Amino acid sequence: MVVPCKDEITFEVYMNDDAMDQVVFALARKKLAKTMQKELRDLQRLAGLVNPPNGRKWVADELQIVAESKEVAGDLINDAVLEQVFGDKAFDKFGKGFISMHFSDQYLGSNKKMLVFKFALPDANHMADMTRLVALVPYYIDLIGRYKLSSHMQAKNRRIAQESLQRNSELLGKKPCRKKEGLSRDKKLEEAEAKLSAEALRKKEAKKIVPRPNEEGQCQK
Repeated sequence: MVVPCKDEITFEVYMNDDAMDQVVFALARKKLAKTMQKELRDLQRLAGLVNPPNGRKWVADELQIVAESKEVAGDLINDAVLEQVFGDKAFDKFGKGFISMHFSDQYLGSNKKMLVFKFALPDANHMADMTRLVALVPYYIDLIGRYKLSSHMQAKNRRIAQESLQRNSELLGKKPCRKKEGLSRDKKLEEAEAKLSAEALRKKEAKKIVPRPNEEGQCQK
C-alpha cells in the first residue's frame, strides 16, 4: 500500500505469517528514533537504542537504530545498504528524503507483520533523487522474507514476550481489586449516610410527639 500524505509518502508492506520471522527494528534520524522508541508499543517493549559496533562500518551519524538486539541490527544494516544509502557518504547524497523505516511482527491490528517506509517527497523536478530510497522497499521485502533469527535470539524473544504478557496480566488482575475496594468504600459511605438520615428522622418525629403543657399545667394530648 502506498499512502501519500502532504509532502511525505509511506509504503506499507503486509507480510504473510510464514514470510517474516520475529523481527522488531526501526531506523530514523536520532530525534525521531528516540520518539518512536518511547511511543510505539513494540519498540518500547522489545527494542532499545543500538550503539555503533566496534570495527565495522555503520549508519551515518545523524541516524539511530532501534532494535531488539545488535544481531538483528547488524543483519539488516549490511554493507550493501550502507554503500547505497545509509553510510556517511551515501546518506549525504541520497538520504535527504529518508524519514524512517519500521519493521515489526508485533503491529496492532489484523496485519501484525509489516514493513513501513516513510520518505519525504521532493519537488517534481527532483523525483529521480528518490530512486535509491524507493529501491529499499523491494530489497527489504526480499531480505526480511529470507531472514531467520538464530535459535538463541528466538529463545530470548519468546522469554521477553512471556514476561511482557505476564506483566500485562498482573496489571489487568489488579484493576478489578482496586475497583472492588472502591465499591466497598462507596458502600460504607452509603450505609453511614443512611444511618445518619434515619437518626435525623427519628429525632424529628420525636419532636412532633412531645406533649406541651397547657395553661393549667396539664399536658395536652
